[in-house]
Amino acid sequence: MRSKVIILNGTSSAGKTSLARALQGVTIEPFVHVKMDAFLEMMPPKYADHPDALTFLRVEGADPPEVEILTGPYAARVLRGMRSAIVALAKEGLNIIVDDVFLAKEQAEYDRLLADHDVSFVRVDAALEVAEQREVARGDRDIGQARWQFSRVHQNVRYDFRVDTTDTAPDACARSIAAALNL
Repeated sequence: MRSKVIILNGTSSAGKTSLARALQGVTIEPFVHVKMDAFLEMMPPKYADHPDALTFLRVEGADPPEVEILTGPYAARVLRGMRSAIVALAKEGLNIIVDDVFLAKEQAEYDRLLADHDVSFVRVDAALEVAEQREVARGDRDIGQARWQFSRVHQNVRYDFRVDTTDTAPDACARSIAAALNL
């Protein structure tokens, strides 16, 4: 059985989670939502800002602030486990919406792991100023993550569709994805 897998990639605070929830509401078939953040939150609290997990480093001299994210071996295993869990869900015939942030070669890993399924990559953009405003409003992010990720998350990634959440509501973006990808 071939599952449909929609992978949303964009900076922190670009609107991926809101978009995924909206997309669940407009698709004909049901989709489960897998959040990268949910897997990272499974790590023990003692691994918060730990070199084996994720390290958040303020970029010296950056104004406005930027926060570089380094992935240690433990967090890398957690993220590989997330992708393995996505494969397991797909093998059960479940359709999936993944909300992720690509900082390395994640697309190649998804391509390899999900070769037996219908995978679509969706670029989720938001103007940097908007992502930064959302980042501050959320209150659960180190200020500067979105700025540091902004020029990195879309490098060398091929997309099937693109949405911009700067001025477009999640529901409208979701409807355009569903129409474009025949969901």
